[in-house]
Amino acid sequence: MTFKNLMIETKIKVTILILGAVFACTAPFIHILYPKKSPEFKILKQQLDNGKITQDTYVLQYEAIEISEKFIGFTNIRKFWYAIGKPISMFYFALLLIYVYPFVLMDKKIKRIVGASIVLFLFISTYFIVWTLWHRQDFPKELYYWAIGIVSIVGSIISIFIVNYDKDKTMRSNVHVLLRFIVNDVKNKYVLEKDKAEFVEDYTNQIEKLKNDGR
Repeated sequence: MTFKNLMIETKIKVTILILGAVFACTAPFIHILYPKKSPEFKILKQQLDNGKITQDTYVLQYEAIEISEKFIGFTNIRKFWYAIGKPISMFYFALLLIYVYPFVLMDKKIKRIVGASIVLFLFISTYFIVWTLWHRQDFPKELYYWAIGIVSIVGSIISIFIVNYDKDKTMRSNVHVLLRFIVNDVKNKYVLEKDKAEFVEDYTNQIEKLKNDGR
């Protein structure tokens, strides 16, 4: 790949990320752009109160407005955006975590927790996006039970990882590995025989110093 093509690809990725971020951050608030109730209902009520239309006409036109206001199974577009806005936001940031995940250096246990959290966020956001766009009124009850079970299991696993994670313990384990490397491998492989006694004395004194400083 040429440098020019690489720059174009990078610009496309950055543009997609920026546009995605803008949409993901605004999606939970798009519903406020729409009225809670269509102004047509108010106009129709005024016509009834002023005697311009009969009660029967009012009922028929009211029902007609209700039908025209419906949007993908919701009574109006405001309720649609209210339902789908937050899942869209969660879905985008889950994808963003997937994108940056390979480039982040962190403890292996923490990386597993982050990975499990990404899976959980993707599952929950996808579930509610599909639910919002579902052509029927609702999912089958059995699907709810499956979703609750999966989310509960994955959430419990993440909680167990977090509770059992001991950063100090991990650090102590790493220090022990490093000490074994210094005491055994470095001494036997890289230190001359005539210098080994001095080497042992030096690292022993250093370890004792660290112990005293930690008290």
